[in-house]
Amino acid sequence: MGNLFHRTIDLFFEAVKMQGKDFRSIEETERKAMVKTCVEQVTLEYRNTIMNSSARNAYLAKKVERIADRTIRALIYQIKKGDFEPEAFEVDVSTRIPLKGGEMLNLRGRIDRMDVFEDEDKVYVKIMDYKSGSTSFDLALLYHGLQLQLVVYLDAALGMEKRRYPKKEVVPAGIFYYHIDDPILERKGEMTEEDIESAILKKLRMNGLVNGDREALAHLDNRLGEEATADSDVVPVILKDGLLQEYKSSVAGQKRFAALSGYVNRSLKTMGEEILDGKIAVDPYKEGAKTACDYCPYHSVCGFDLKTRGFGFRRFKKMKPEEIWEKLESEEDENNMEAAGESRAEGGESFG
Repeated sequence: MGNLFHRTIDLFFEAVKMQGKDFRSIEETERKAMVKTCVEQVTLEYRNTIMNSSARNAYLAKKVERIADRTIRALIYQIKKGDFEPEAFEVDVSTRIPLKGGEMLNLRGRIDRMDVFEDEDKVYVKIMDYKSGSTSFDLALLYHGLQLQLVVYLDAALGMEKRRYPKKEVVPAGIFYYHIDDPILERKGEMTEEDIESAILKKLRMNGLVNGDREALAHLDNRLGEEATADSDVVPVILKDGLLQEYKSSVAGQKRFAALSGYVNRSLKTMGEEILDGKIAVDPYKEGAKTACDYCPYHSVCGFDLKTRGFGFRRFKKMKPEEIWEKLESEEDENNMEAAGESRAEGGESFG
């Protein structure tokens, strides 16, 4: 189902770009017709027309169409609320990280969608990853090395845009997950169709990490640049009396985005070197009700079993976001000082 949703969304956005259409001007009837065509194309791609092989699968095809249309309607709404334009879809990226002994870690991935807004002297970049599951951005999971994907993608995207716009400052605007869903609402008193639609869009807003700079926020959701008090239905940001409600918002400044990038790259380097060192200990984690074993296909290989003495889940220390940010920024500052010291040592210094 997840593959069907992804493929349908990609086909729709590609069709809009290829036909030279404006996302902001697509009417509902046109959108529905395009979604229907995309779903039909996707289902036909499955060998032996499996989606039409039974009444159940035919029902699933209609379900995909309904949820895909809901998703695309929400995604277009989010585009209309800001200044960003989708620039690329299904972007293949590759990152090379040098390891000890001259070895290299080569990471390959695919960005679901990259949006860009070009200002006079800046280029803002937004990364989106579509998830059919209930994935949400968690700074603690990132800190423990379990949610590095979006930051790796952002680094790759920033590098691409820097090469494209060498004379402009390239700014990270945000990294986001979009949960592909057909939410069910709890009706509260009398609700109009407009109230229902508004509540659904709020449930479908992106989650992730946002650049807290007010200029960047205003480009993501124009309302955040126009109103002193606002609860965005596009990004996880709340303003009150002109002030950012940080405890209710998921925001970071450019310095923190840089600290995240440095931390993730160092974590990947450590992981790569552990692979070279042959570290293969059976050491799965457990966070709340989730474990590393939930969807792992290698259970029969590792033999992990809580009934066997010596086996147990690795659990993480509870940390508040501000505590994590302090550690990330402190480590980044130390790393920058070390790099500066090595640079001076290599270049030599002359004293009068």
